[in-house]
Amino acid sequence: MAELEFKRVEISDREMARELLEKSNFRGCEYTFGNNFVWRNIYNVEVCFAEGFYFCKQGEGNDIRFTFPTGSGDIKRAVGLLTEYTRERGVPLRLTANKDVTQRLTGIYPDSKVVLDRDICDYVYLAEDLENLAGKKYHGKRNHLNRFYENDWSFEPLTADNIAECRAMNERWRAENLDKCGVAEVEESKREELCIVECSFKHYDELGYTGGVLRVNGEVQAFTFGERSSEDCFVVHVEKALRQYQGAYTAVNREFVKLLGGRYKYINREDDTGSEGLRKAKLSYHPVFLEEKFVITFGR
Repeated sequence: MAELEFKRVEISDREMARELLEKSNFRGCEYTFGNNFVWRNIYNVEVCFAEGFYFCKQGEGNDIRFTFPTGSGDIKRAVGLLTEYTRERGVPLRLTANKDVTQRLTGIYPDSKVVLDRDICDYVYLAEDLENLAGKKYHGKRNHLNRFYENDWSFEPLTADNIAECRAMNERWRAENLDKCGVAEVEESKREELCIVECSFKHYDELGYTGGVLRVNGEVQAFTFGERSSEDCFVVHVEKALRQYQGAYTAVNREFVKLLGGRYKYINREDDTGSEGLRKAKLSYHPVFLEEKFVITFGR
């Protein structure tokens, strides 16, 4: 059996990766090339192309995990290759997969162990809900919006023409959210966010991102960007707003969905990483479902 050869993910891998990602058409944020690329240094992301599949792993040493490979090859062949790869390194094979794939795999490999990882489940919303914010459940959001819309505001696509202004706003966000934080774990998380945003800006056009910029009195107050994960789903990778104007987060969220123009039924706003505050915020927008993710450990 041929051995898988993993390497550091590079921009040059984008076209081949996206071709295989599109064949699987998964909605999870980890099934976007941009996600794999910008987190490569923080999570030690490496990839491999083999047997009609795009393999992706993260971690190092004894602590490695694979996402279920995308493409159109034979599932048993793919699992066999991963089994051989991990066996040679003396580590268990751990795969992350959505609910449907997990059911298929456990049917084939009934002795595998399955655990739901709630902290990495993605929050998925109906695009029309985020755009219209209709009904009693969005009453509070509409109040925030109305307050924000009292300002002299504008919204535009995020492009090379305004990315420098977004970089400057990101530095202001750092000052607001990091400089006086004082909590080590939170500081580390936010520093990682800053690295991710800067990497995304540096490779914005190469990654094929779509984004939006919210201004008040001509000055950037919020920005957001992401990419499609499937035919019916767009993943929002980053959304940041300053504190100066109430409702800025709600406004940039809504206006960006409007900018997408109805091309997607679902908007994936990624996971909450186990943060109680982030979980509360994401639930407040009333997801239509969670894209559940399970960790499957195969027998050695």
